[in-house]
Amino acid sequence: MRASEQIDAIQTLSVDSFKFLVVPRVLACVIALPLLTLCMDFSGLFGGFLSEELSSHIAADTLHRPRLRLFDVVQFRSSTLKTTVFGFIIGSVSSYFGYTTNKGSLGVGEAATKSVVVSSLLIIIADVLLIKCIYFLFPDTAI
Repeated sequence: MRASEQIDAIQTLSVDSFKFLVVPRVLACVIALPLLTLCMDFSGLFGGFLSEELSSHIAADTLHRPRLRLFDVVQFRSSTLKTTVFGFIIGSVSSYFGYTTNKGSLGVGEAATKSVVVSSLLIIIADVLLIKCIYFLFPDTAI
């Protein structure tokens, strides 16, 4: 939007372009990534139950009762916390590079490439730090 002067037009209308463009994108990433993670976690559990049911032909009650006793929502806390942080990193870095791009469509391509590279590196670093914090804060449930 910087390349086509749309951000300048928004600022001319006395609208804070940061609040209008960046904040919703970062909030969307922070909210959507944990929801997607939980959806995929439960899809994986359901798929595992379904495949075991179809392959072993054991009664569902006999098969799933011991597993459901071990199942605890606390086990999903660490992955959801991590994806919340990852969503903030992705949203912030992508918005920064998109907000400050110039040089037309070539600059947009460069900004997208830089955004992916920087986000990936920051996510790897944040993952290491978050794993250390999770082991410290939740030693019995950390995976």
